[in-house]
Amino acid sequence: ILSAWLPLQAVASIAKPVMWILSQHPLKTARIDPLVSPGRPSSHVHSFVGSDGLQIDTVTVNQLESGSTCTTSGLDDDLSSYWAPQLYSFNAADNTFTPNRLSFVNTYYLMRGGNIQIKAFPKGFKMIAGKATQSAPGPTQQSRDIVSFVCLDYVNGSSQTPTFPQKACPQGLRTQVIFPSCWNGVDLYQTDQSHVVYPLGPHPDNGDCPSTHPIRLPTLFYEFIWAVDGQNNANYSQWVLANGDAVGYSFHADFFAAWNETTLQSAIDQCEGNLFGDLQACPPFRSSLNRKGADACSAVSTEPTSGKLKALPGCNIVFNGPNAGKGLAEGCDPSKLAVTPAGWAPSAPTTTSTSKSSSSTTS
Repeated sequence: ILSAWLPLQAVASIAKPVMWILSQHPLKTARIDPLVSPGRPSSHVHSFVGSDGLQIDTVTVNQLESGSTCTTSGLDDDLSSYWAPQLYSFNAADNTFTPNRLSFVNTYYLMRGGNIQIKAFPKGFKMIAGKATQSAPGPTQQSRDIVSFVCLDYVNGSSQTPTFPQKACPQGLRTQVIFPSCWNGVDLYQTDQSHVVYPLGPHPDNGDCPSTHPIRLPTLFYEFIWAVDGQNNANYSQWVLANGDAVGYSFHADFFAAWNETTLQSAIDQCEGNLFGDLQACPPFRSSLNRKGADACSAVSTEPTSGKLKALPGCNIVFNGPNAGKGLAEGCDPSKLAVTPAGWAPSAPTTTSTSKSSSSTTS
């Protein structure tokens, strides 16, 4: 799985090219996103790893830390939260949707950017990579490389594509995204994401930071690995993100930092080499290593994680691919749809969502 852990692209030499991976089991599935819609249900469902303290109204790092009893990260000094959209499969036989099982998540911390000091994420720092309303390729190569997908096939070879693979992926589907790594040094969060940018140049994960955003942060890279065995996504016919995207352009992810800053900065400054999952090899991590606690960490999902749903939770519709126009829940106001299929007009009656809890409330 890790042999193709990033897009194949040139990487400039850096002073201390340390990288590590936090391999995390699924924590919960919920229709919340406190970065985008704090205090109210999110427009679509997300899958979470990291701290168990993140709730619908978690807006400060004090709330996140005080609400945490464990983390899936394996490091007690990292109470950060990491999340991305849930992946569903469309069932053409009965026009239903089935949540796919999230196998695990790899969160990479990459130190890149030339001979420049890399700063630890400050507590309470937040950012989003990718755009939930993206419905076409980005205008630049850099923007097109932010999101990618890997079809895991250990017999015929795994392949990376800019959209969902249009075939079967016997060992899983990997949805992945690269985060911005240049910060303005002032704002812990801006809702328009203007506090962070990608480096200069053609690659989203390497290059110099512009003068407007001079602070270099670790490059975050997420891999969400989904169990999709027995499925074939020919012609974008089966997989669909929680927001209704059956092609994949709108895959995105969120990060809410709650590290012990001293630990993180010490790891950045003192550790070297490709550690992958060997966190013991980095001395600053040793005192907070807690794999047993991570393995036992759990939280309650407030959205279905199995079974068939008559509609996508929230107010969403499949907006591209051969099943465009499917998935709208009964009572959903079509004017609230963030993205709609080209030339689409609502028809009545719509179906009723079987989703529970927050899914019964549109936003």
